[in-house]
Amino acid sequence: MARVNSLLLLTLLSLSPPVLAAPPSGLERGMPENLGFSSQRLALAHKMLLQHVEDGRVAGLVAGVARHGEVVYLESMGWNNIEQENPMLEDSIFQIRSMSKPITAVAAMQLIEQGKMNLQDPVSKFIPSFGNARVFIDPDAADFSETRASSREMTIEDLLLNTAGLSHRFGALYRQNEVRSRGDSLELLVEKVAAVPLLGDPGEQWVYSISITVLGRIIEIVSGQDFDDYLNGQVYGPLQMDDTAFYVSAAKAQRLARAYRVSPEDRSLSILPPMPIPITQDPPLLEGAAGIVSTVPDYLRFLQALLNGGELEGQRILEQATVETMTRNHISAALMPFGTNPNNPMLDRGWGYGMAVVVDESKSSYGTTNGEFGWSGSLGTFSWADPISGTSVVIMLQVQPAGAYSIAEKFKAMVYQSMID
Repeated sequence: MARVNSLLLLTLLSLSPPVLAAPPSGLERGMPENLGFSSQRLALAHKMLLQHVEDGRVAGLVAGVARHGEVVYLESMGWNNIEQENPMLEDSIFQIRSMSKPITAVAAMQLIEQGKMNLQDPVSKFIPSFGNARVFIDPDAADFSETRASSREMTIEDLLLNTAGLSHRFGALYRQNEVRSRGDSLELLVEKVAAVPLLGDPGEQWVYSISITVLGRIIEIVSGQDFDDYLNGQVYGPLQMDDTAFYVSAAKAQRLARAYRVSPEDRSLSILPPMPIPITQDPPLLEGAAGIVSTVPDYLRFLQALLNGGELEGQRILEQATVETMTRNHISAALMPFGTNPNNPMLDRGWGYGMAVVVDESKSSYGTTNGEFGWSGSLGTFSWADPISGTSVVIMLQVQPAGAYSIAEKFKAMVYQSMID
């Protein structure tokens, strides 16, 4: 199987453009050299990915690279499901977890463009229970009897920036207070969030949080639609992201990539237990921060629309000025550096609306460019887009911990090294 995959890649890279078909639901294919890439170096990146699959480090994966709207690399390898020997496909479906955030941010910015809400609107304008938010005097103790009034109200912009003072959906504070359940509606979730005091005053600190999911509820209120219906009509439909949703339907279940855990003892793989409401079931909770499933071709289309200034194939989802604002750092120097792990901050990145933005390429541990934007997911999905070179890259696998073997980082570095123009 490995030799077949490697030979297939080399064959594809040597074909003339008319022979190369468009990937499923994706962008047109182009020749690497015509788009400033070295076929030989891309083949080395492919070999690196394949080796991780052959060695049993991960079950399988899909990776794609596009430039100027054309795919220069798109490969699947390994298995959707090891136990059933169900092969990975180019359009296999993955839980993208926090790569959901940029999608929700786009939806919010659409409504801001339409004048239906404003970045500086207080969240309580739409969800009144946030109007009397309290702040823990000692957030580490999280004593509900020891709180104070917040210095100001949280805003829509705070939700987009993770500066609202909220906690993470899996954080101890929310777990202990049973804030999150996929069996709850989005409306119920935000009421539970509002009932828990804040970790700090809005704007005081950057905390990776549930805030984008709260924003999804505001999108429902402002648009008058369920969040999934809004995304289907205003984002997925126009961009032809046919496999992106909040769950995987029965008709597509064979394309679902199962998630595996890497054993810390012997590095073996075991399938992760399903959630109480599995990803194959339409959930009551529509989580805009972490609940979306997608494919590499779909997400490449999403990134390409942003690289194009909000338009793809004649369908405009945002104005160019809005995209430029979204993909610019809005975190003050006083709050940087920050990170999902406070003990390991992102020295090279700031934060735009719903995504990270590179602000100092010299501090990156791998090839990058100032202005790059994108984000990753807690099961191993990873994406970035570079407006300067017009390049976007998406790699999807399903493994816990997400950073096992640093596969995405290695791939990013090798793609960067593959660019010859």
